[in-house]
Amino acid sequence: MSADLLTTSYYTRGRLEEIREVILDVYAEVYADDIATNPFFSMERFGERLESHTSAPDWACVIAEVGEEIAGFTYGFADRDGATFKLCENMLRQKWRGRGISQVMHSELISQRQEERVQLLVRRERSRLRAMYEKWGYRKAGERLPFPDSPLYDVMVLDLR
Repeated sequence: MSADLLTTSYYTRGRLEEIREVILDVYAEVYADDIATNPFFSMERFGERLESHTSAPDWACVIAEVGEEIAGFTYGFADRDGATFKLCENMLRQKWRGRGISQVMHSELISQRQEERVQLLVRRERSRLRAMYEKWGYRKAGERLPFPDSPLYDVMVLDLR
């Protein structure tokens, strides 16, 4: 990282409109190749998933900035049982990867949660991401096909309490 300062900001559902375009812009950049080749990752489909995720009353998001530039975001919501926080997205722009920013965003978001565990999905072919989450303490707990047209994901869980 340069001399620019890394900052994080925490948002709840009530402030979603302030950051919706940021989320969409980062997604469009990070998933550009997938958007071009797989309808599941299209902007329209992501918008639908975002709408579903943000309809949860306890939805929360952390956005990381380096200087004046958005580096990425992470967000999620509590499951209906109230014991599991579903981490839906943890996205970092390419230029900011490998600097620990993703873990800073993750830690900031999780530090605000009261649930017993965090659950996330990692695409089966993303072994480097899975290894990163394992270094953070996550363990593989199964696999899931969340939508009929989605890729297969590994379910990963981090116990908090």
